[in-house]
Amino acid sequence: MAITGVTYEPQDYRTVYNPIEYVATSNQTATARFKYLFDVYDGLTLLGRLKVPADPNNFGRANIQGICESYLTTNLGAINTTATGAGFSANAQSWKTFTVKIGEEYEVGGVLVPDPDQVIKTVITFNGSLPNYRGDVINFYDWQTTNYYQNYTVNATARKLLTNSPKGVDANNPKNQKVQLTDEGWIYALSDDPSDVTNGITEAKIITYDSTGATVTSRRVNMLAGLTDKHFKFPSSPNSLNNIDASHLVSGSQPIIPSSGVTSYCIYFDNSTTQVSEKIWFNIDSECRYQVRRLEFLNSLGGFDGFNFTKVSRRTEQIERSFYKQNPDNMSSGVIDYNISDRQKVQYYTKSMPKMKLTSDWVDVATFNWLLEMIESPEVYLYENGQRVAIQNIEGNWEEKRSDTDSVFNLEVTLEFGMDNYRQRY
Repeated sequence: MAITGVTYEPQDYRTVYNPIEYVATSNQTATARFKYLFDVYDGLTLLGRLKVPADPNNFGRANIQGICESYLTTNLGAINTTATGAGFSANAQSWKTFTVKIGEEYEVGGVLVPDPDQVIKTVITFNGSLPNYRGDVINFYDWQTTNYYQNYTVNATARKLLTNSPKGVDANNPKNQKVQLTDEGWIYALSDDPSDVTNGITEAKIITYDSTGATVTSRRVNMLAGLTDKHFKFPSSPNSLNNIDASHLVSGSQPIIPSSGVTSYCIYFDNSTTQVSEKIWFNIDSECRYQVRRLEFLNSLGGFDGFNFTKVSRRTEQIERSFYKQNPDNMSSGVIDYNISDRQKVQYYTKSMPKMKLTSDWVDVATFNWLLEMIESPEVYLYENGQRVAIQNIEGNWEEKRSDTDSVFNLEVTLEFGMDNYRQRY
């Protein structure tokens, strides 16, 4: 076998929109027309092949990320359903295992032939796109450290969720995320093996609290034994939690979030009695002076986050027009009849682009800095009239806030909707 080694390969649970690179060595690089071959498979199906010449040091370096990302997309949680089902839901489109076969080809007797012997590697990828550098949030360079992905997959109380949002501190703390009883939303997570009932996640626990911090209810939702996907989601907002089928509650009954008496709640995953993930905390906000505008957006870790804009919102329309000029048809039987209604400039094309300006409530430093992910997200939706409205772009200026110099402030953004409106052609 001519491939003598693979000197670099990515760790499992690689973010698919960052480099997924391999480096190989061979003892045949001096052979005529030599190329390294990097074949990417889905099971037995060949998805793509990269041919790479040896570099000056005879290594072969290939980035298969462009092939892999074509086979992943996103999984949005259901909204407006009378039953969220089992609560736990697989995200089959958000992760994939690829097999990489590393070989070579070179000239033999004047004929270019591939070497049938290949080194076989596998990599698990998920729909993440980490920044190269952004302060204290998780960066791509952090992810490359030894076994960093295990912070998100293994059985430990520190198992992280797929969000950079503030996780909160305790009941009714102002640093908790704010939600309304009618909100819908999900939290996303990775798992090494969700079906492992001995060492993995077996259920979610939701604990509610009153204004004094005393426990009101405690509910446990069972994970389906058949859920083996390594990327999954679980309801996190009140209305989504309350739509979980009651048959999947290990303890307690619906509603999980009562309509009164509860001001705060937390969610975490456990293994019957052992906590195996970090907690995420929410405060129930009853703001009703203005219409609440809820945005849902894809974050850098491949999950979706939600945020409510609770202050005044205003719609605008940006109008684009095109005209041509004509001579009025105002002569009849040789007599010209000049009339003020004659039209010389005719508007033959009209497009209006709807926008909406949103203003948040007062937010703290951590929340403001986290919302950069919303402003730059490639997939954003506005909840309106019981449906998701696609947002093309978010206009807004962002500047990092510092806890030692800043306190609280509003965030203002302008939404560009993902569709245009057209009028009649004259």
